[in-house]
Amino acid sequence: MSHKKKPELTGRIVLPGEPQYDAAREEFNTFFNRFPLVIVFAQETQDVVNAVRWARYRDVPIRMRSGRHNYEGLSVVDAGIVIDVSEMHRVEVDHKHGTATVQTGLRDFALYEVLGSEGLVVPGGLCPTTGIAGFTLGGGQSSLSRPYGLIIDNLLELEIVDANGHVLHANADKHADLFWASRGGGGGNFGICTSFRFRTHRIDTVAYANINWDLQDLEPVLRTWQNYTTPGASERLTPLLTIASGLESLLLMQGVFLGSAKELRRLLQPLLRAGSPQKVTIEEIPWLEAVARIAATQPDSPEPFKSVGPFVNQLLPDEGIATIRRFIDEPPTSSVSVFFHGLSGAVARVPSEATAYFYRQALSNMSIFATWSTPDGAAPGIRWVEDFRRAMRPFTQGVYVNTPDLSIKNWPKAYYGSNFDRLTRVKAKYDPENVFKFPQSIPPACKNA
Repeated sequence: MSHKKKPELTGRIVLPGEPQYDAAREEFNTFFNRFPLVIVFAQETQDVVNAVRWARYRDVPIRMRSGRHNYEGLSVVDAGIVIDVSEMHRVEVDHKHGTATVQTGLRDFALYEVLGSEGLVVPGGLCPTTGIAGFTLGGGQSSLSRPYGLIIDNLLELEIVDANGHVLHANADKHADLFWASRGGGGGNFGICTSFRFRTHRIDTVAYANINWDLQDLEPVLRTWQNYTTPGASERLTPLLTIASGLESLLLMQGVFLGSAKELRRLLQPLLRAGSPQKVTIEEIPWLEAVARIAATQPDSPEPFKSVGPFVNQLLPDEGIATIRRFIDEPPTSSVSVFFHGLSGAVARVPSEATAYFYRQALSNMSIFATWSTPDGAAPGIRWVEDFRRAMRPFTQGVYVNTPDLSIKNWPKAYYGSNFDRLTRVKAKYDPENVFKFPQSIPPACKNA
């Protein structure tokens, strides 16, 4: 592309050597340590436009960033430009039409707070500091997934800056192919999103469950817990399960239920009879308090880690549960865990080809995670995650694109199933020169394909 005049950067610009540079380049996964040429903290959409045109003019690699949570640190690049939207966090609520227009720099918990103060919700993520942009573009699994679907199932329109620095608006009627691809195609492939318009839901008080067991109860608890993820189970409950070992062990079920505490306690009777619960909390609390309690069990500050999230498409047999027990009982680092996120329900009612998010029939998503407190823990921690993922292959299918793993060879099928070819055609239309390119990014389809 060509420009009549030399493009200039606008927004808050951070360069190497400046006092704030190290903080500005840090990722949530501190295992990665990259040194960009410049970081632009956009204040408005025009800053993003200018940054894209600046990068194109100079042939500089581009990365876009919202919450810094990319598992492989791909939102920062050596000797390139990072276009960061995290200082764009305006929210406009349209009560008449039941929608909210959200700039993409907002974090999950901040979105909950802004909308929750008005008795509204968009089903965002569990981790409080995840950026809404990458979360949404990968699909977006929440504590309300079973009743309300993924966050993309509540997305009505997006604003995006394309590879030529043009601002596009995509929805079901306009640039519908780009809208399809942006719902599950993953962040960074087609452009830089600057705002989303979501459908909102009314919410106030919810029933919340928090049940702890000793780790020795893993088998009966997991065997029972997974029944709450089946199509026939109540869609008003989205169950979560954390299994952790290392310096501290944990077996914890949490869940938000759209109903009364009495109903939830009755619903959870089979789980309460599994093993010997150590502590049981089932109560009605404000929605925002439930969000805060779940957030408190998620990683809350930058740390080195390795993680990947395969999907569970069927009830785990005893052999699968035994595999989980074997890995949890052999932590190679200070902290390892498996986190199960119940899905199905409203998620499964959308066809796999209706959006780019392919694994609609999954019962749950299984996040395998390891962190370490000293540098020599990195290699065994990474190996544990990779070995665990491979050992679970007979019982899982695919991988959630928001948990990228660069060791996966056939990543197009793992992330996108049979939707990959269509994604490459959308890429060829909107970014034919592959400007937005990074490891495991979607390539443009060949012209003769």
